[in-house]
Amino acid sequence: MLIRDFRFDDSDYQTLRILTEKIYPDEPTSVETLRWDDDSRPKVWWRKRVAEVDGKFAALGTVGEPFWSLQEGKVHLSVEVDPDYLNRGIGTRLFADLEALAHARGPVRRLITGTQEDKTAASDFLRERGFEVAIREPISELDLPAFDETPFVHKIQQAEASGIRLVSLADLAREYHNWQERHWQLDTAIMQDVPTPDPFSPRTLETFVRQHIGNPGFSPDVTHVAVHGGEWVGISELYIDPSHPEVGGTGLTGVTRPWRRKGLATALKLKVLHQARTRGVRRVITDNEENNPMFQINLMLGFKAKPAWLGWQLNLSEKD
Repeated sequence: MLIRDFRFDDSDYQTLRILTEKIYPDEPTSVETLRWDDDSRPKVWWRKRVAEVDGKFAALGTVGEPFWSLQEGKVHLSVEVDPDYLNRGIGTRLFADLEALAHARGPVRRLITGTQEDKTAASDFLRERGFEVAIREPISELDLPAFDETPFVHKIQQAEASGIRLVSLADLAREYHNWQERHWQLDTAIMQDVPTPDPFSPRTLETFVRQHIGNPGFSPDVTHVAVHGGEWVGISELYIDPSHPEVGGTGLTGVTRPWRRKGLATALKLKVLHQARTRGVRRVITDNEENNPMFQINLMLGFKAKPAWLGWQLNLSEKD
């Protein structure tokens, strides 16, 4: 087995796309999205490694600073193994390679990683090494052609009656010259309260624009914002990869603190789902922390729970 750096070329990206869709068949991706994922990352320490067996791409490993929640000595690490190469020790060797890279760079106080709940071998691997679950985020999916919005449309009427405009981001981009900055400010305010094991690290406007507006799936005609007067008070995002227009991936859905518990998130979600259906989307996928009220809203709307994402952490006593 050979472990090497990821080459960031067409060949490696195409092979990575095949690997990713093999591991997560319900969540299609594209070379463009995988490239954007790398290109939009802030300037942090980050390595991607490939395990090859007889010249074939058997696993991908990543290790680096978790730019979404930066803390001194905290390192994110992940290993994805082709199902055809499981139980051969490949993941174990790649994991050790990534750990060594992290420790060679400097003191490591905590390792964090993630797995999907139904991939029990991965969970067992982490438990054996002392990792503990820090967060559970159930994935849920909506069959959009079968969705009946009738029982919920009063939420839209209720919001509009209170003076709220529910407007697509595309329309707001024509209305506000500084719409990107307003989008960023709204996202930053809401993200502070999204449940995570550690505090969220706010993004710069430049990084936000790369990560959101630069996303190949950015769909401003589907994403909707709640506006009260001149204030943006809530948002529901949906990303639609042009390579897979039948699938919508939910971004952030939330409202600012003064506007919570008023049914506004549900109203926004309904507007998004309605517009997504006109775009030909058939499946909408999302995930939420299990105690987040947004998860219950999604279940109420008819989203079906699937195996959860598990966030793991290992606290180390390294002193060097």
